[in-house]
Amino acid sequence: MNHRQKHQPTVLPTQTRSGVGFANTGYFELSSRPLHTLIFLLPIIGFYEIGSMGLLGSGEVAKLEAQDMLVRFFDLFGTLGLHLPAFALIVTLLLQHILSKDTWRIVPIVPFAMIVESAFLTWPLIILVVILNPQASGMMIQGEGGVPAHTFWEGLYLSFGAGLYEEMLFRLVLITILHFLITDVLSFKDRTGKIAAVLLSALAFAWLHDGVYIPGSGLNFRLAAFYTLAGVYFGILFLMRGLGLAVGAHLMYDLLVFVVMPGIQDQS
Repeated sequence: MNHRQKHQPTVLPTQTRSGVGFANTGYFELSSRPLHTLIFLLPIIGFYEIGSMGLLGSGEVAKLEAQDMLVRFFDLFGTLGLHLPAFALIVTLLLQHILSKDTWRIVPIVPFAMIVESAFLTWPLIILVVILNPQASGMMIQGEGGVPAHTFWEGLYLSFGAGLYEEMLFRLVLITILHFLITDVLSFKDRTGKIAAVLLSALAFAWLHDGVYIPGSGLNFRLAAFYTLAGVYFGILFLMRGLGLAVGAHLMYDLLVFVVMPGIQDQS
């Protein structure tokens, strides 16, 4: 195993073994491996895909810019289909697992433990909101893309979709591509490639969200700082804990934004 393979994110298509440093049967190792990542993500993918067909709540489907960008990427190759990004993610993780030559044995407790860890990993984001804006409810209820959740089901749908597809686009796809270009094409060190890839993907993550820059009004510095730092945080999670935990933490935070906080406000 060479040095670069050892320190790549566990979801990179070119990696064949993990380098987390724990025993192969330990939770921290298994939860970052492709097979248990796939098991953890399958319910999220299934729920969102059902919602994208208008089968939840009122049947209205909110649009996610990250998913639209992935769909347009597939359109460039002459392939149409709203569900292709999800299919591509499943195939990527399966191929990753096959290339790793790991066992197909699944430890059932691992996906459930990943849910608990994902909830725990939202605390830095909550603290970040409070630091950047003392009136945190305004930023938190606004949520991803500046679009509030109007119904319980739409809130769930947006939380699952934003957590899944924004992590897939900005971490899995963008960090992987940037890391490859910086380290393999430009021949920079692996650490330099990781830092640059995380920072650039975080800036792209922030720029995508509505409300960060408004023509005529300029840049919302607080909101831009929040999304940029959140993007850095998700990038670090992606590199250290894998795609599954990055999606889980993102999803849990969005559940707080789209479902929990609006519910509390309605009761108030």
